[in-house]
Amino acid sequence: MQTRKEYIIQFVSLSLGEHKFEFLVNDKFFDNLDYSEIKQGNINVKLNLLKQSQMMVLQFEISGTVKMICDLCATEFDLPITGNYKLIVKIGGNDNSNEDDDIITIAANEHQLDLSQYLYEYISLSLPIKRTHPLDKKGKPSCDKKILKQVEKFLTKEEKKESTDPRWNDLKKIKLN
Repeated sequence: MQTRKEYIIQFVSLSLGEHKFEFLVNDKFFDNLDYSEIKQGNINVKLNLLKQSQMMVLQFEISGTVKMICDLCATEFDLPITGNYKLIVKIGGNDNSNEDDDIITIAANEHQLDLSQYLYEYISLSLPIKRTHPLDKKGKPSCDKKILKQVEKFLTKEEKKESTDPRWNDLKKIKLN
């Protein structure tokens, strides 16, 4: 990942206490990432940095949209994402064997922190597992109807009917007071 100066914080010059930053993550950010499934997006990141003498606590608030391919109809759409993440940066020391992904250690002689990798990771973590068009007012996906009809032609009879495990049928007969 290439370092971009707009995502670098010069923390040495910051006084102790709370500091606020805002970043815009857009298509230029994703252009540098060959391995990313996200190629386009418009994401606002609000960062609240609490600097202490030997550590910093970074709170990220992510909101925006990314272009994704729908899992149902395979058309492109803007997927809204949100997320809140916390990163603790320990300054000084040489303990690089942290078991926790939310805690990193940097050398005492460091003077800046590149957030590019963390921004990418947090945006990726904000993506849902199932990526479909948002639901309409009736609670159904707002996918391309023509493509959904094409897909339905190729479903087997077993896939079309909503099958449940037959073992659950006896449990449904139980009457609760």
